[in-house]
Amino acid sequence: MDYYPVFLDIKGKRCCVIGGGKVAERKVFSLLESGAFVTVISPKMTEGLKALKYINGFKSLKRKYKRGDLADSALVISASSSNRVNAEVSAEAGELGIQVNIVDDPAKCSFIVPSVVDRDPLLIAISTSGASPMVARKLRKTLEEAVGPEYALFVRLVGTVRNKLLKEGVKSAKKVAVLSDLIDSPLPDWIALGAKREANAYLRKLLGPGYTLLKLGVRL
Repeated sequence: MDYYPVFLDIKGKRCCVIGGGKVAERKVFSLLESGAFVTVISPKMTEGLKALKYINGFKSLKRKYKRGDLADSALVISASSSNRVNAEVSAEAGELGIQVNIVDDPAKCSFIVPSVVDRDPLLIAISTSGASPMVARKLRKTLEEAVGPEYALFVRLVGTVRNKLLKEGVKSAKKVAVLSDLIDSPLPDWIALGAKREANAYLRKLLGPGYTLLKLGVRL
């Protein structure tokens, strides 16, 4: 592998984005959704970025990047239109030991951003190691069709059942068997169709009378 795949917890951590265009805007939204405190540095910003000025955890500096701006950052993304600025950001981040992504320039990055299918809490990351972002995007679209929004609820449901079984002290072999049956069940399809009766009947049969979609935190 050219890269070590990893998911980062950046909640409450300062992340710096250099640049104020559409690409930078997309990066900022993703960082904010992940719970980061984001500082954007750029003399010009999109209307979307300007609209974030009242959002908690967002800060903008309407000026050019200068050396020293990256201090105390946990992560840096540079989407500047200037190759010189991007090179300077990469160099400073390297000196400070900060993880840095320079958009569309893998050689100056310490990490690259994958194409993502987001079915929170389920995340599917796709990367071609920088060889062909278009292939990654095509695969993402294919997976978005195959793994629909119902999987967000399904993953939460399975996680809740798992936690309940752990609290109840169910033996490992039985726990694995129950979870395997649950995962192989038609529940994702029933959730997608809003078929509460079928889903609840299956849950009661597999897990007992106290298990329904609603009691497991799933509202259809």
